[in-house]
Formats: sequence, C-alpha cells, structure tokens
Amino acid sequence: MTTLRTRATMRLLATFETLFAASAVYGGISLVAGAPGFTMPVAWLAPLGLTSWVLPGIALALVIGGTLAWASVFAWRADFRAPSAALAACAVLTGWLAIQFAVIGVRAPVQWVTAGLVVVLLGLALLARRRLAASRPQRSQGDVIARRT
Repeated sequence: MTTLRTRATMRLLATFETLFAASAVYGGISLVAGAPGFTMPVAWLAPLGLTSWVLPGIALALVIGGTLAWASVFAWRADFRAPSAALAACAVLTGWLAIQFAVIGVRAPVQWVTAGLVVVLLGLALLARRRLAASRPQRSQGDVIARRT
C-alpha cells in the first residue's frame, strides 16, 4: 500500500523526468536541424573528429532523452524500481556532462543548468526511494521465522 505522499512523490519524479526527457529530445533535434539558438561552433568538436553537430544531437535525443523517458515510465507506474531507474539516469547524465566538460569544456550556461537539474533528479530519486521504503509493510520477526519453517 502506498501513501498519498509516496504517490505524490512518484508523480513529481515522473513529471520531472518526462519534462527533462522532452527537453533533451527537443535539444537533440534542434542541434541536428541547426535551429536558431542551437548553432554552436563546429571547432568545439575537433577533439572528437566530428565536423557537424548532427551526431551529438542524435546522441542527446536518444541517449539522454531515451534514458530519462525509460526512467519516467517506472515512475508513472509507481513501480518500486523507479528510484533505481532515476539513479541510473543520473549516472548517464553525469557521464554525459563529464565527457562534455572534458572534450569541449564549459562553454554554455545550459551545461550548468543541466548539472543543476541532475542534482534535483538525484534528490527526487532519493526521496522516492525513502518514501517507497517507508510505505512498505514492515515484517515482524515472527513472519520471517514462519516463512522459513
């Protein structure tokens, strides 16, 4: 049985992940299309040997958007795996940012915004994990002994 607070936390986590996924897909498509506000110097990609932002845009949409969308499915279903999926998404996002910082450096405010959103996602994942654990029925010592015999 889940409590109202647990359901509200899961909905908040699901909404946050869904919006974050949608923004990653939008950003990826905009990079591929070269949309206004999404055009960046190709020289930043020289360490990777890339000559356009198409591949990074596709990777952003699929890897980041896909990971967040996958995690949001668990949260929308109020699945007990939702916090773990959100933590996995945090790990993917942190790796993405680490590679980005190492290859192109800190070049745009969106990088810091994304880092802040990862921290928020981490906090929501940990809160959801704690709320889910608290809403599970506690087993008594007698239940454990009875199941063993």
